[in-house]
Amino acid sequence: MQRDLDKMRRRPFFFPLVLPVLLFIALVAAAAWLFDARATTVVFVVRHAEVEAGNDPDPPLSVEGRERAARLATMLSKARPVRGLDAIFASEFRRAHQTVTPLSETLALPVNVVPSATWADLAKRITREHRGEYVLVAGNPNNIPQLVHALSGETVTVAEDDYSTMFVVFVPQVSKTKVVSLRY
Repeated sequence: MQRDLDKMRRRPFFFPLVLPVLLFIALVAAAAWLFDARATTVVFVVRHAEVEAGNDPDPPLSVEGRERAARLATMLSKARPVRGLDAIFASEFRRAHQTVTPLSETLALPVNVVPSATWADLAKRITREHRGEYVLVAGNPNNIPQLVHALSGETVTVAEDDYSTMFVVFVPQVSKTKVVSLRY
């Protein structure tokens, strides 16, 4: 009986000690979630739009390609309430640059041209210089899978006749990277 009385006397002290610890754990978890959410880099990766047929090694966009570039500009200019994107990158080819030019003009952002020789370093550059920002990258079917893999570790493919796939790569600081494939 004495033991029961001792247990009853100790219980009121247990709750006041545990409550601050539980509140501290909840506060740390909420802060970590908020930090991760604010520091997530979102990278939109697209292939250049349709090009004109011919023998030109760097052909310009066709009418369909210019229409697709306009759709891309309309869609991504509204990606965030304040401003659609924070940075735009394109491969050195005219077709990639022409694909992002309507959006670049709409947002008054420069297009950062990425030479083929430095394409492998683009993922590191984006995660280092644009942490927590929204970034668009336009490339070709050969270098897009390489970039998505470098950002996320996932393997993707782009068919030679596929101009409508967009990969959205979410690169958080703490949790796992995710890739979403969309059509536009």
